[in-house]
Amino acid sequence: MTTLQLSRTYETEDGDTITMTVPDIAVLHSVDLAERTAILERYVREQLGRVLAVHPSRVDTTGRPMSCLGIGSISGMELQYRMEDALGVELHLQRLLLANSAQELIDCLAWQFGPEGAGKYGTAVAS
Repeated sequence: MTTLQLSRTYETEDGDTITMTVPDIAVLHSVDLAERTAILERYVREQLGRVLAVHPSRVDTTGRPMSCLGIGSISGMELQYRMEDALGVELHLQRLLLANSAQELIDCLAWQFGPEGAGKYGTAVAS
């Protein structure tokens, strides 16, 4: 299994403490698309959970657009800056806010770290 690094915590509205882990960039570049997607799904769920103050398992990644999850311009900018800084990617705020689902955002990020998405979504930039 892949290792992760740089843990941080947040508290949910239920009082649970959640430890978030930023994926290792080198690992994201070295694993296949399926594993990258799984790693990034965990990360995106944790980031959305932090913004929404809910447990990551309660974040709906497939059924609702980002705006219906409660992600507006301010929280979207926070997510954008955190993800760009942590992952070394370029993430357009409009793409984040207009995503049909969190899964669409996860897929976009996953493609940026591998050869499959070269030119489709851009590539991850070195930090």
